[in-house]
Amino acid sequence: MSFEHRGFRVTVDIVPDEADIQWRCHAGIQGVVGSTAAAQLPEVELTIPKLKMDVLMALSMVEHRAVATIDEWHAKHTGAA
Repeated sequence: MSFEHRGFRVTVDIVPDEADIQWRCHAGIQGVVGSTAAAQLPEVELTIPKLKMDVLMALSMVEHRAVATIDEWHAKHTGAA
């Protein structure tokens, strides 16, 4: 799944681990327009126990963390939140 937020494209992938006990969540963040195109933001990596969260909650959590990373970048580099 992917979405755009404030000039960045976020690509989210969630898969179960080998033992089918945890969700392995990954979000890649890539700048796509203007000043964000050259930005290098860290990827978001989360491991969440399947007993505590279903896949939709895990997806929401990694998306929220990616959006927070982008908002922090904007606050530092453009002075706007």
